[in-house]
Amino acid sequence: MTINTWAQNNSGTPYSKEGFGLLPDNYGAFTGMGGVSAAMRDNYNINFLNPASYTALDSVRFYFQSGITGEYVDISTNKMHTNYKVAQNGEVVMAFRVYKKLFASFGILQRSNRGFDVLYNNDVRGDYSMRYIQHIEGEGGLNEVYLGAAYQLGRLSLGVNMSYLFGRIDDRLTLVLQPATSGYYMKTQTVTQMGSALFTLGAQLPFSIGKKNKFVVGTSFNFGTPLHANQTFVSYKISNTNSSMIAVDNESLENSSVFYPFRIATGLSYQRNQKWLFAGDYTFQNMSQYEEFHTNKEYQNYHKIAIGAYLQPNEVGRYWWQRNKYMAGTYFTRSHLNFNSTDINTYGLTVGTQMPLRLARQELMLGVAVDLGMRGTHRNNQILEKYAKLRINIAFKEIWFMKAKIH
Repeated sequence: MTINTWAQNNSGTPYSKEGFGLLPDNYGAFTGMGGVSAAMRDNYNINFLNPASYTALDSVRFYFQSGITGEYVDISTNKMHTNYKVAQNGEVVMAFRVYKKLFASFGILQRSNRGFDVLYNNDVRGDYSMRYIQHIEGEGGLNEVYLGAAYQLGRLSLGVNMSYLFGRIDDRLTLVLQPATSGYYMKTQTVTQMGSALFTLGAQLPFSIGKKNKFVVGTSFNFGTPLHANQTFVSYKISNTNSSMIAVDNESLENSSVFYPFRIATGLSYQRNQKWLFAGDYTFQNMSQYEEFHTNKEYQNYHKIAIGAYLQPNEVGRYWWQRNKYMAGTYFTRSHLNFNSTDINTYGLTVGTQMPLRLARQELMLGVAVDLGMRGTHRNNQILEKYAKLRINIAFKEIWFMKAKIH
């Protein structure tokens, strides 16, 4: 992503123009712990990132959980500087017990986000009296609707999310030559629509050493899946004087595919004395297999390491501050992107809290997390983004299977 003169409007990261868009590095109920998920299970949060965790939920409660992330980003190159704000990674999910040791969950969430609005202003190679302006815009991304189930076999919990991924990606390019050598400028639009089923499998094994040391080993993964895809491409000549449009090209690709690669997350959590919990995750996605319409994009593989911890002074304490979970974490991501022999990495530090509130027939868990990090670099004329994210997560537990007693 080499640039000379450049500007970014208030829409999203230019790095989201590749592939499905920006794949979130840190979201869900445990954002304040660096986004760990593989070995996380409790009876307050729906951990949809590992379906095996559903068996940890209360058997007489119906769960409703919603979350969203707001992000402020300072974005710069060696020559320019700006900022943008965006809301993303929203989810609405629910869960409940179906029968004895069988639990279910369903919901809708954002799987990736594509949003950028970039202006390039460059010299024409070999003719410094002329310049060309490129206005590149993109929007869309992938969404997911899922139905999940988990079953407990002794200590082992097994789960599956049966998802339908769907989305639309809309990319637009406007090319203007200055000074104008003709009475027209060019504009193109590429629209890609895709959708297919995806299965995510999960497993968690809790065990104890002594009375005060509790462990969980967990993993979740999906196999590589081709998403059914259609694409249309249209290009126009547009008059500089009256904005009239003349179609130059119109192409379509139907019944093709975009390949969603294999992804796995594996982790371990350790809880000490019902107060301290430490967790770590490693995530791998085989992005070198990513293909669009049978063309390999030659991305590198995705790697993420996350570690986090929380302190809960007293789970059944009298005061609200005793029942709170105080979280902190960090993560590092080597993304699938590499421009001009430069990896586009992400580093983040997180803090947060989860505050349980008790109501008449409900319990509410309010989660607030702050994620401070950097994505990209100034090396080799690349883009550096420094971001601050605020994650709000609200989870309700409603008593619905328990019959009221009459005395």
